[in-house]
Amino acid sequence: MVKATSDINPHLDSNLGVLRYINDADRIRAYLPNGGKILDWGCGRGQMTHLLKNRGFDVVGYDVDPMGKEFLNQIGQTLILGTDPVKLPFADNSFDAVLSSGVIEHVVDRNGSLAEISRVIKKGGYFFVFRLPNKYSYIEFISDRLGRGDHPVKYSRAQIKKLLNESGFEVETSRYQGFLPYNLKNFPALSRSLYHKLDIFWQFFDRLLTNCPGLNVLCTNIDLVACRK
Repeated sequence: MVKATSDINPHLDSNLGVLRYINDADRIRAYLPNGGKILDWGCGRGQMTHLLKNRGFDVVGYDVDPMGKEFLNQIGQTLILGTDPVKLPFADNSFDAVLSSGVIEHVVDRNGSLAEISRVIKKGGYFFVFRLPNKYSYIEFISDRLGRGDHPVKYSRAQIKKLLNESGFEVETSRYQGFLPYNLKNFPALSRSLYHKLDIFWQFFDRLLTNCPGLNVLCTNIDLVACRK
Protein backbone atom coordinates (compact mmCIF):
# COMPACT_ATOMS: atom_id res chain seq x y z
CA MET A 1 0.00 0.00 0.00
CA VAL A 2 1.24 3.46 -0.88
CA LYS A 3 2.03 5.61 2.14
CA ALA A 4 0.56 9.06 1.81
CA THR A 5 2.75 10.89 4.28
CA SER A 6 6.40 9.97 3.76
CA ASP A 7 6.83 8.98 0.12
CA ILE A 8 4.98 11.75 -1.67
CA ASN A 9 4.08 14.78 0.40
CA PRO A 10 2.96 15.26 3.99
CA HIS A 11 0.22 17.57 2.77
CA LEU A 12 -1.67 14.55 1.41
CA ASP A 13 -3.35 12.56 4.12
CA SER A 14 -5.09 9.67 2.37
CA ASN A 15 -3.92 6.82 0.18
CA LEU A 16 -6.87 7.44 -2.14
CA GLY A 17 -5.63 10.99 -2.68
CA VAL A 18 -2.05 9.86 -3.26
CA LEU A 19 -3.09 7.16 -5.72
CA ARG A 20 -4.95 9.73 -7.79
CA TYR A 21 -1.76 11.74 -8.16
CA ILE A 22 0.20 8.61 -9.02
CA ASN A 23 -2.37 7.69 -11.67
CA ASP A 24 -2.06 11.20 -13.12
CA ALA A 25 1.72 10.86 -13.38
CA ASP A 26 1.42 7.42 -14.97
CA ARG A 27 -1.06 8.77 -17.50
CA ILE A 28 1.35 11.51 -18.53
CA ARG A 29 4.10 8.92 -18.87
CA ALA A 30 1.86 6.88 -21.17
CA TYR A 31 1.49 9.89 -23.48
CA LEU A 32 5.20 10.68 -23.37
CA PRO A 33 6.94 7.28 -23.06
CA ASN A 34 10.29 8.77 -24.06
CA GLY A 35 10.15 11.48 -21.44
CA GLY A 36 10.74 15.12 -22.32
CA LYS A 37 10.70 18.55 -20.75
CA ILE A 38 7.51 19.35 -18.87
CA LEU A 39 6.34 22.42 -16.98
CA ASP A 40 4.41 21.76 -13.78
CA TRP A 41 2.48 25.04 -13.95
CA GLY A 42 1.26 26.08 -10.52
CA CYS A 43 3.08 23.15 -8.92
CA GLY A 44 1.76 23.95 -5.44
CA ARG A 45 3.41 21.72 -2.85
CA GLY A 46 5.36 19.83 -5.49
CA GLN A 47 3.87 16.34 -5.43
CA MET A 48 3.43 16.10 -9.21
CA THR A 49 6.86 17.60 -9.87
CA HIS A 50 8.28 14.86 -7.66
CA LEU A 51 6.32 12.06 -9.32
CA LEU A 52 7.18 13.20 -12.85
CA LYS A 53 10.85 13.58 -12.01
CA ASN A 54 10.85 9.99 -10.73
CA ARG A 55 9.43 8.90 -14.09
CA GLY A 56 12.39 10.35 -15.99
CA PHE A 57 11.00 13.72 -17.02
CA ASP A 58 12.98 16.93 -17.11
CA VAL A 59 10.53 18.80 -14.88
CA VAL A 60 10.31 22.49 -14.16
CA GLY A 61 8.27 23.29 -11.04
CA TYR A 62 6.75 26.76 -11.35
CA ASP A 63 4.46 28.78 -9.11
CA VAL A 64 3.82 32.31 -7.88
CA ASP A 65 3.46 30.97 -4.33
CA PRO A 66 6.54 29.53 -2.55
CA MET A 67 4.56 26.90 -0.60
CA GLY A 68 6.37 24.00 -2.28
CA LYS A 69 9.90 25.38 -2.02
CA GLU A 70 10.96 23.44 1.09
CA PHE A 71 9.67 20.09 -0.17
CA LEU A 72 11.18 20.54 -3.63
CA ASN A 73 14.52 21.53 -2.13
CA GLN A 74 14.49 18.29 -0.13
CA ILE A 75 14.20 16.21 -3.29
CA GLY A 76 16.81 18.25 -5.17
CA GLN A 77 14.30 20.08 -7.34
CA THR A 78 14.39 23.85 -7.77
CA LEU A 79 11.17 25.85 -7.64
CA ILE A 80 11.01 28.70 -10.14
CA LEU A 81 9.04 31.43 -8.43
CA GLY A 82 7.09 33.72 -10.73
CA THR A 83 6.53 37.41 -10.08
CA ASP A 84 3.70 37.95 -12.57
CA PRO A 85 0.31 36.20 -12.22
CA VAL A 86 0.06 35.69 -16.00
CA LYS A 87 3.38 36.05 -17.83
CA LEU A 88 5.67 33.03 -17.79
CA PRO A 89 9.47 33.50 -17.62
CA PHE A 90 10.16 30.99 -20.39
CA ALA A 91 11.00 31.28 -24.08
CA ASP A 92 8.61 30.28 -26.83
CA ASN A 93 8.38 26.54 -27.55
CA SER A 94 10.32 25.63 -24.39
CA PHE A 95 8.37 22.54 -23.33
CA ASP A 96 7.16 19.24 -24.72
CA ALA A 97 4.20 19.45 -22.35
CA VAL A 98 2.60 21.55 -19.62
CA LEU A 99 0.67 20.19 -16.67
CA SER A 100 -2.13 22.14 -15.01
CA SER A 101 -3.26 20.20 -11.95
CA GLY A 102 -5.96 22.13 -10.12
CA VAL A 103 -4.78 25.52 -11.39
CA ILE A 104 -6.94 27.04 -14.15
CA GLU A 105 -9.86 27.67 -11.81
CA HIS A 106 -7.66 29.91 -9.64
CA VAL A 107 -5.95 32.19 -12.19
CA VAL A 108 -6.71 35.91 -12.38
CA ASP A 109 -6.67 36.07 -16.20
CA ARG A 110 -7.78 32.77 -17.69
CA ASN A 111 -7.36 33.72 -21.36
CA GLY A 112 -4.02 35.41 -20.76
CA SER A 113 -2.69 32.41 -18.87
CA LEU A 114 -3.80 29.97 -21.55
CA ALA A 115 -2.17 32.14 -24.22
CA GLU A 116 1.08 31.99 -22.27
CA ILE A 117 0.84 28.22 -21.94
CA SER A 118 0.23 27.88 -25.66
CA ARG A 119 3.27 30.08 -26.30
CA VAL A 120 5.70 27.96 -24.26
CA ILE A 121 4.52 24.55 -25.55
CA LYS A 122 6.09 23.22 -28.73
CA LYS A 123 3.73 22.69 -31.65
CA GLY A 124 2.20 19.25 -31.25
CA GLY A 125 3.06 19.23 -27.53
CA TYR A 126 0.60 18.22 -24.84
CA PHE A 127 -1.38 20.25 -22.34
CA PHE A 128 -2.58 18.09 -19.46
CA VAL A 129 -5.49 19.65 -17.57
CA PHE A 130 -6.18 17.58 -14.48
CA ARG A 131 -8.36 18.08 -11.38
CA LEU A 132 -10.51 20.77 -12.94
CA PRO A 133 -13.61 21.36 -10.77
CA ASN A 134 -16.69 19.86 -12.41
CA LYS A 135 -19.67 22.20 -12.65
CA TYR A 136 -22.04 19.31 -11.88
CA SER A 137 -20.07 17.73 -9.03
CA TYR A 138 -22.21 16.71 -6.08
CA ILE A 139 -19.24 17.26 -3.73
CA GLU A 140 -18.74 20.80 -5.01
CA PHE A 141 -22.49 21.42 -4.61
CA ILE A 142 -22.51 20.23 -0.99
CA SER A 143 -19.29 22.08 -0.14
CA ASP A 144 -20.67 25.34 -1.49
CA ARG A 145 -23.89 24.97 0.48
CA LEU A 146 -21.92 24.33 3.67
CA GLY A 147 -19.68 27.32 3.04
CA ARG A 148 -16.62 25.10 2.61
CA GLY A 149 -16.14 25.36 -1.14
CA ASP A 150 -12.95 26.92 -2.48
CA HIS A 151 -13.65 26.74 -6.22
CA PRO A 152 -15.74 29.75 -7.27
CA VAL A 153 -15.09 28.86 -10.92
CA LYS A 154 -16.20 25.46 -12.22
CA TYR A 155 -16.53 24.00 -15.71
CA SER A 156 -18.58 21.58 -17.75
CA ARG A 157 -16.75 19.41 -20.27
CA ALA A 158 -18.26 21.42 -23.13
CA GLN A 159 -17.11 24.72 -21.61
CA ILE A 160 -13.50 23.70 -21.05
CA LYS A 161 -13.25 22.07 -24.48
CA LYS A 162 -14.48 25.25 -26.12
CA LEU A 163 -12.09 27.38 -24.09
CA LEU A 164 -9.07 25.24 -24.96
CA ASN A 165 -10.01 25.14 -28.63
CA GLU A 166 -10.22 28.94 -28.70
CA SER A 167 -6.78 29.10 -27.02
CA GLY A 168 -5.00 27.10 -29.70
CA PHE A 169 -5.46 23.54 -28.46
CA GLU A 170 -7.25 20.48 -29.78
CA VAL A 171 -8.72 18.29 -27.04
CA GLU A 172 -7.85 14.63 -27.61
CA THR A 173 -9.55 13.09 -24.57
CA SER A 174 -11.71 14.23 -21.69
CA ARG A 175 -13.19 12.30 -18.80
CA TYR A 176 -14.69 12.61 -15.33
CA GLN A 177 -12.56 11.67 -12.34
CA GLY A 178 -13.02 11.18 -8.61
CA PHE A 179 -16.53 10.24 -7.54
CA LEU A 180 -15.76 9.74 -3.84
CA PRO A 181 -14.00 12.38 -1.70
CA TYR A 182 -10.32 11.63 -1.12
CA ASN A 183 -10.56 13.08 2.36
CA LEU A 184 -13.20 14.31 4.79
CA LYS A 185 -11.85 17.80 5.33
CA ASN A 186 -13.46 19.59 8.28
CA PHE A 187 -15.05 16.35 9.52
CA PRO A 188 -14.31 15.07 13.06
CA ALA A 189 -10.95 13.31 13.44
CA LEU A 190 -12.62 9.96 14.19
CA SER A 191 -14.63 10.10 10.94
CA ARG A 192 -11.51 10.90 8.92
CA SER A 193 -9.56 8.10 10.60
CA LEU A 194 -12.24 5.50 9.88
CA TYR A 195 -12.58 6.68 6.28
CA HIS A 196 -8.86 6.37 5.65
CA LYS A 197 -8.66 2.92 7.26
CA LEU A 198 -11.09 1.68 4.60
CA ASP A 199 -9.02 3.04 1.71
CA ILE A 200 -8.98 -0.22 -0.26
CA PHE A 201 -12.77 -0.42 -0.04
CA TRP A 202 -13.18 3.19 -1.20
CA GLN A 203 -10.67 2.75 -4.05
CA PHE A 204 -12.77 -0.07 -5.50
CA PHE A 205 -16.03 1.86 -5.34
CA ASP A 206 -14.42 5.06 -6.58
CA ARG A 207 -13.28 3.29 -9.77
CA LEU A 208 -16.67 1.64 -10.17
CA LEU A 209 -18.68 4.85 -9.79
CA THR A 210 -16.26 6.97 -11.81
CA ASN A 211 -16.70 4.61 -14.77
CA CYS A 212 -20.50 4.41 -14.50
CA PRO A 213 -22.03 6.27 -17.50
CA GLY A 214 -24.50 8.94 -16.47
CA LEU A 215 -23.65 8.78 -12.79
CA ASN A 216 -20.07 9.89 -13.42
CA VAL A 217 -21.36 13.30 -14.52
CA LEU A 218 -21.47 14.00 -10.76
CA CYS A 219 -17.74 13.34 -10.28
CA THR A 220 -15.54 15.93 -8.61
CA ASN A 221 -13.16 16.64 -11.47
CA ILE A 222 -12.74 16.81 -15.22
CA ASP A 223 -9.44 15.67 -16.79
CA LEU A 224 -8.42 16.58 -20.32
CA VAL A 225 -5.48 15.95 -22.60
CA ALA A 226 -5.07 18.54 -25.34
CA CYS A 227 -2.54 19.04 -28.11
CA ARG A 228 -1.17 22.40 -29.22
CA LYS A 229 -2.23 23.06 -32.81
